[in-house]
Amino acid sequence: MIDLKAELKNYPLVQIDELERNNPDISSDMRDSLILYNKALEKLHAGSEDIAIIELKKAISLNPDFYEANNLLGIVYAHTKDFNKAEHTFKKVIDAEKSGVRALNYLREIGSDYEFFVKQGSKGRKKGKDTASKKYEGLKNERDSALFLNTPLGQERHKTKTIVGILLGFILGSLLVFALSFKYYGMADNEEILCLLIEEKTNAIEQRDKIELENKELLQRYNDLNEQFNEATKQADYYLGVAKLLDIEKLVLENKITKAADELLLLGNNVFEGAGEEKYRVLLDKVMNKAAQIEFNEGKKIFDAGNYREALGRFDKSRSYSEDWSYAVNNLYHCGVCYQELNNTTIAVKTFEELIEKYPSSAFAQYSRNRINQIENTQ
Repeated sequence: MIDLKAELKNYPLVQIDELERNNPDISSDMRDSLILYNKALEKLHAGSEDIAIIELKKAISLNPDFYEANNLLGIVYAHTKDFNKAEHTFKKVIDAEKSGVRALNYLREIGSDYEFFVKQGSKGRKKGKDTASKKYEGLKNERDSALFLNTPLGQERHKTKTIVGILLGFILGSLLVFALSFKYYGMADNEEILCLLIEEKTNAIEQRDKIELENKELLQRYNDLNEQFNEATKQADYYLGVAKLLDIEKLVLENKITKAADELLLLGNNVFEGAGEEKYRVLLDKVMNKAAQIEFNEGKKIFDAGNYREALGRFDKSRSYSEDWSYAVNNLYHCGVCYQELNNTTIAVKTFEELIEKYPSSAFAQYSRNRINQIENTQ
């Protein structure tokens, strides 16, 4: 079983400022995904796994190649005993051929039967030290051989390469026979043998060139089919997304606002364009602020009853829905107070400082300064 607290030591916060200094051309999506990743780590340290899952999914939707975030999401799923989602997430990382070794180890820990990679990755390797790069190559070779050669096109290409190898071996063998014959019989007495060998060599080269041309044509056919497949997948994702929007509209009509907001967060806007994108934006405007208000109201009731940990979960969920609504500053202030009451003063101070920076002229900014002074005086 994966130990979440132990694994979190392997996932430090990303130093975004330093990263931007070294990489000034970093995209806004990449930066936003790193911010969400850091927020997810903070929520995990605070015990808010549900909020961390939402933040990680948002980070991955902005940057699908963020494999550290995928691995961390799989760990959280495993910790919450959602092993199917954990297994699916780790397999996705392995299939992408990045961070595959770590994800494979996590799969073993949760008892997955995904042993195909383990068996194939260990075949044909030389004895000696195992390095990270050798493990990665094992996974890569496994995919190339097992997944691709199971397709008709892959079998045909493999057969072609085998024939080319045989012909090249035949050419080298013929040249060796020629050299031995020349030495043994003498050049003058073996003109007929020499002509025969040259003719065989010429025929073999012609056959090789023919097979290489066929192989090139097959590769072009494969690339064309792969492009068609990717386009079909994109279209399917689009229609599935539109169908999901209709389901969310139904939830709104049934006044299930927070459920609709959760579905919108999970859906993201990766596949929409045109009318679909407009419908998605309309639903966002209609649902997210209202859901944030609902969660804040519920959190405030729990806060007033003195249950700060449960209240913090509500306030954090409100922030995940929207940070641009009328009571957002009030919600943020109550987050800081909950952290303070739970003796997590470090995050409490960070929360109050964030509020002061975002809302410097509000009354809550002064309340936050007072809270910071109170914390510093008691330390």
